[in-house]
Parts: sequence; structure tokens; C-alpha cells
Amino acid sequence: MPFAVLLQSQLLQIQPLLTGTEVAVRLLSVVALILLNAFFVTVEFSIVSARRSRINQLASSGDMQARTVQKLQQKLNSLLSTTQLGITLSSLALGWIGEHTMAALIIHWLTRLPIQTSLAQFLSHSIALPLAFLLLAYLQIVLGELCPKSVALSYPEHIARFLGPPSLTIARLLKPFVWLLNQSTSFLLSILGIKDNSTRWHSGVTPEELRLLINTSTEVPALKKGEREILSNVFEFRGATVEEVMVPRTQIAALPQSATFQDLLDEIVRSKHSRYPMTGESLDNILGIINFHKLALPLSRGELLPHSSVEAWITPAKVVPETLPLNDLLTQMQQSAREMVIVVDEYGGTAGLVTFRDLTAKIIGDATDTDSIGKILYQDSHTVIFPAQTEIEDVNERLSLTLPTSENYVTLGGFVIFELQKIPQINEQLIYKDLELTVAAAEGPKLTKIKIRRLGKALVLSNVGAPAAVRTATNRLL
Repeated sequence: MPFAVLLQSQLLQIQPLLTGTEVAVRLLSVVALILLNAFFVTVEFSIVSARRSRINQLASSGDMQARTVQKLQQKLNSLLSTTQLGITLSSLALGWIGEHTMAALIIHWLTRLPIQTSLAQFLSHSIALPLAFLLLAYLQIVLGELCPKSVALSYPEHIARFLGPPSLTIARLLKPFVWLLNQSTSFLLSILGIKDNSTRWHSGVTPEELRLLINTSTEVPALKKGEREILSNVFEFRGATVEEVMVPRTQIAALPQSATFQDLLDEIVRSKHSRYPMTGESLDNILGIINFHKLALPLSRGELLPHSSVEAWITPAKVVPETLPLNDLLTQMQQSAREMVIVVDEYGGTAGLVTFRDLTAKIIGDATDTDSIGKILYQDSHTVIFPAQTEIEDVNERLSLTLPTSENYVTLGGFVIFELQKIPQINEQLIYKDLELTVAAAEGPKLTKIKIRRLGKALVLSNVGAPAAVRTATNRLL
């Protein structure tokens, strides 16, 4: 039978077979099936996109709904099979019931138009079923797919907790059918020589992929450059060893065994540290660690005088090899409550030392040096003194400047040397646009402090620190 004749015969049979009550019931069925489809779509997207860390936190606090979501997330393959089964069955039923129902309404509407009967019949025969199909497809896509998906992705945790209990019940009811379908799928794939890996679909993101995402600005545009560097440092920290962050032997500030309290005070004024290793005959003979903070109690009791020996207040030094991974060192320092450890080489000699601050600086930079002990000195509204080792980007961020960056230098001191094309002396100046950069301090050829003065309008000061960047980056990843 030709298709046109078959279509015409079907259209002629639609209207007489459906009464007004039947049409109303069918319309309610159409609405119910679209809502059922929307339910399964919402369940799928909300539970899959809900943050596991947040769900686990709520479940640990006793939230029963979160515990239900936790169970569903642990068996995502089964959940997805259940939702796909529900979506497929509701879509098939919608097409089966809805198409003729919508076609009957369209035919009824067309035959009531003030046009010739022959034209009305022609239009009914020509567009009723196609128009009914398009209308149903539109309602199904918008109301049954797109809207539920958008809502689920906007509020995943809330919706997952709300829909978790009924979803778990439905999953248990449909479990035999889902099992049968999964077994059928595995059987057909095995015939084709394809291994079924559907149970491992959620492999997560590998560390390498996450690092690539962080370093690619187009993938995570919300992260600023400083935040990217901090997060990248976390990955570098995992593969680094003690040797990479330790203070080398030649730069260790130590006290001899005969040191007095006055010697300790003099060394603190000179090197500005609070902990020092105490040595015997040489640096290879570390007797212990002297902590200035722990001398407050004996000092208040009058047990310490300027000429008093401080050897009695040293604590045993913890020794680690220079090949120890930083992850392991951090764990050991936290467990032993040590702020300083001594690093030894393969021969047992002292190679350097590491403080807890060195470990944190590996990730966030030495923020405490530049802020808490006042190395950045704001003299007036036009003048600021920076450590020469401050990165150019940090200077630009703090003062709202646009000093150029280059592969030839990273720090403020490097910028001055590059622009002058020589190693400047103390008080030597560089004029760059409306800025006057003066070498305020140096140790031989090494620049230590640079004074920046704006000629004309005042500097715009911005108190930006690495800890704030850490908090911002962490909030965006959670």
C-alpha cells in the first residue's frame, strides 16, 4: 500500500476513535510521561555532577539523604542504566500515546476553521501527523531534557539529596531488568570482540590531566596567573626532594657550643632568625637546636643573663637525608612537631637544613618574609622599598604598575640590571617612564633592596598576598 494512502487511512481513523474524555486522559498521560522523562534526566545529571566531597561531608554529619546519594554514586553504572531505561521507556510511550492524541486535536482544530471542507481535509491529511510529531519532539526536548538538565547542573547537591531516596527505590525495582539489559549488552559486545568497560566509565582526572587543565588558561579561565603558579607548585612539591628546598651548608647561621644568651641575641639581630643549630667542633657535629621562643620562660624566671650559656636549652636535632621526598618530610615534621631539621649527605656530613617555612614557601612563596616582618616598606604615598628578589608580577600587582616582564629576568633586581645593562652600585638610579628605581641596598654584586618612587601622582597601593590567592584558588576548585 502506498505511504500516502496509508497515512490518509490512519488520519481518517484517528478522530472517530477518540472521544473527548479519551483525549483528555491521553493529554494527561502525555504530561505525565514528559514529567517522568524529566525526572530521570534530573536524577542522572544531579547525582553525576554532585560533588563527592560535599556529599561525603554531609553523609559523615548524619544526613540520611546524602548517604542515599553516596550509595548511588558508588554504583553509577547501575544508576545510569536505570535512568536510561526510564528515559527510553517514557519516550517510547510518549510517542505511542502522544502522536495520535496531538494529531486528533490538530484535525479537530483544522476542521473547525472557516475554510472549505476539501481544503480542511487536505490540510488534515497533509500536516496533522508531521505537526503532531514536531510538537511532541519540541515539548520532549525542552521540558523533558534541556530544562531538567539545566536545573540539575545549577543545584546538583540539593536536587540529588531531594531525589535520592525515590531514585534508589526505582533502581531497586528495576534492578532485574537492568541486569538483563547489561548482560545482553556484554554478550553482544563479546560476539563483536569488544571488551565491556562500562563499569569503569568514571575514571576521573589523572594528575597529569589536572595539571594540564591548570596550566591551560582557556580550560580554566577563572584562575589568575598567580593562582595557577600556586596550584602548579603543589604538583612540583609531590616530586621534589629535600635537597631542592634546603638552606645549603654554606648559608647556615649556627651557634657554637660555648654561645651565651648575648651571643644568641646578637645573631638574631644579624640574621633575623629565631632557631639556630648549635655545633660542636664543626657543622658536621650538630648538638641540637636552640629555639629563642622557648627561652621566654627561663628569661622571665631570671634564669638567663647575658653571659648565661644557652646549651642547656637546646633540643635534639632531627636528621633526614637530602634525597627524602618533600611529602615524607612534611609528614615527619608534622608528626614530630619539629620546625627545623638537619639535612645530611650520603657520607653523614651536614648538607643543609630545612624549616617548615621552607616547605610552605615551595608552594605559596615566602609570603611571610615580605609582609609579616616588614621587608616591603611603604615610606610615603609616592615611595615603596621592595626586596630586590620580589617578582615583577608581584610588584605590578601590589602597586598597579605595568613594568614589563621578560624571559631575561623575573625579579625586580633583574629588571634593574637588565635595563641598566650592568650591575649597579648602591644609590644608582634607573628612570623608567614616571618611575625612579634606586638601589637602596646591596651585598657585593647582589642587589637586596630597590626603592621605587613615582614622579608625579601617588602610587596605588594594593595589599595582595599569596595566602589570599591560595584561598581564592581553593574556593574555585571546590
